[in-house]
Amino acid sequence: MLLTLSIIFQTVAIFLFSNHNIFPVLNTVLINNFLMISSFAIASFGLISFDGKVRKNLIWIFSISVLLFYSAILIAENNLTVIHITRTLSCSFFYGISAFYLFNHKSKYKFSLLLSCVLFVYSIFQLIRVFDIYQTGPDYSLLKVTTFNNWFLIISTFAISSCNVGFIMLLKEVDQKTILKKNLIIQKNQLKLEKLNQTQNKLFSIIAHDLRSPFNNILGLSELLLANGNKTNHSSSEEYINIINTTAQNTLALLDNLLNWARAQTEELSLNLETIMLSKIIHETIALKTSVAKAKNITIHYSPTDDLELYTDKNILGTILRNLISNAIKFTNQGGEINILTTINQDHIEISISDNGVGMNEKTIHTIFDLSSHISSIGTADEKGSGLGLVLCIEFVKKLGGHIGVKSEEGKGSDFKFTLPLNLSK
Repeated sequence: MLLTLSIIFQTVAIFLFSNHNIFPVLNTVLINNFLMISSFAIASFGLISFDGKVRKNLIWIFSISVLLFYSAILIAENNLTVIHITRTLSCSFFYGISAFYLFNHKSKYKFSLLLSCVLFVYSIFQLIRVFDIYQTGPDYSLLKVTTFNNWFLIISTFAISSCNVGFIMLLKEVDQKTILKKNLIIQKNQLKLEKLNQTQNKLFSIIAHDLRSPFNNILGLSELLLANGNKTNHSSSEEYINIINTTAQNTLALLDNLLNWARAQTEELSLNLETIMLSKIIHETIALKTSVAKAKNITIHYSPTDDLELYTDKNILGTILRNLISNAIKFTNQGGEINILTTINQDHIEISISDNGVGMNEKTIHTIFDLSSHISSIGTADEKGSGLGLVLCIEFVKKLGGHIGVKSEEGKGSDFKFTLPLNLSK
């Protein structure tokens, strides 16, 4: 649009120059020069606006420059030599700026270098033309047939043709980059949709299998108690109730993990930061798992040396601890033990949850944090799981700005460690 406007300005200027007798009331010389200088500025700004971005600083520079050049023409209203020199200098100035600007973008757009070279040559030639005008004096006329004027017309034709070709190729290159960028966005959105689809499939899988199974156990045992309430002795009833209670707790934990994981996948999980006492959170988590640990006669050791403060999300940290402690109980044999240690390392804290259970080999270690591997091992007391807990741990630890890792050896237990910043910024 700017280039079209420039052409219109130049056409009107040439028309006024050629037909100045038709408009005796107007000062066609001043109008002609204003239109020509403005056309140079508009054409130059159009060339450097190839990518559609508005450059406000350059608008100010170009506007002030047009006024300065035109002011010089107003001052030298009756001096044709100065008028011709000022107008030619303005052309050299504006196209020189365009050449410099496009040259600075040569690494981003290869055709900007070609366009820059053409504009630079044309700008230099305009300076040479200024010298020719100065030498010729008041008798100078662009329409006069001279060798220099012939060369000027040839170079002008070459420059205009090269600028048109270069500008078209530059626009094509910009379009290609824009298309490429949009394709990358489409691919990114497609990967996101695929991930959400996998999340949905996993959710249905867990709901269909891992949640139905414990509910069937609860329903079966409760129906047995109802049907044989008077016939069943106290010890059997207590055993059934303990199984129902444990199953319900595990199911609730699974449901909690499921909902948290789904929220994390859809980016709806936000942080609620507050200052907490780490030992209090760990003791509360251990209390929740005491009945499950007692069922397998497992001892949980935790003796904090310092009462450490953390600025973090209490609920997310609690979810991480619950899953790691539940995982340790699941894979620890009857009569085993679990140790929880906390140590400070500068501005981070390290929490270690180790057990003397069945342990893992290298192959299993590399898959336990990957939900797509569908690894869900059976516990030492035939406990089943969804494989969701550890995946949730790694995502939540990252969300809290930390890292998680594991060291394990078959038959010798596992040691899960994760670090968290003492003060998590919002």
